Amino acid sequence: MKWFSPKMYTVLTTLFVVAVLNIFFSIGVSVGQATIKPQTITVTEPVVKCQLIETHAVQYVEKPVTVVRFIERTQKVPVELRNFSDIGELKQWLVAVDMNTITTYFQPPGVTIDCDDYALDMQHKALTDGYILSFEIISRSEYKAVFKSQLPSGQSLHAINLAMIGNSAYYIEPQTGEVAFTVHLD
Repeated sequence: MKWFSPKMYTVLTTLFVVAVLNIFFSIGVSVGQATIKPQTITVTEPVVKCQLIETHAVQYVEKPVTVVRFIERTQKVPVELRNFSDIGELKQWLVAVDMNTITTYFQPPGVTIDCDDYALDMQHKALTDGYILSFEIISRSEYKAVFKSQLPSGQSLHAINLAMIGNSAYYIEPQTGEVAFTVHLD
């Protein structure tokens, strides 16, 4: 009986050769690493030489500074009040006021907005535009005679406005803008 078959002999020989080569390769790598030295490169920096030619001195002078602040102030300039020059100017102003201004009163429940509120509002608008317009209280019968209409039942007095044009007085119904001639003075 043979100890080794020819195939087995070839396999063992191959393994032996691979092991020996591996040993020699490992030894060569370790010896090679020990003998290789890293290369170094020397870099030289450029040299700058400085020479002081002239010196500058900075002098700080403290001076008080005036601070200018603009303050916005609203000042009411009194308007020169005047009467309307003619009935056309009055009617034109009434149209402009009605077209450009809508009065809305926001009141708590139970508070009634009535004729005196409208008459006072119209008087304030006239004063803002530079016109004299007075606040008047007239009776039910006078209202009927001037405006040719009735006040609501239960209303005995009514607030309106009065405008003077020359020597003539005109009543203005502030809720409708209706103008009625009242009296000519003189």
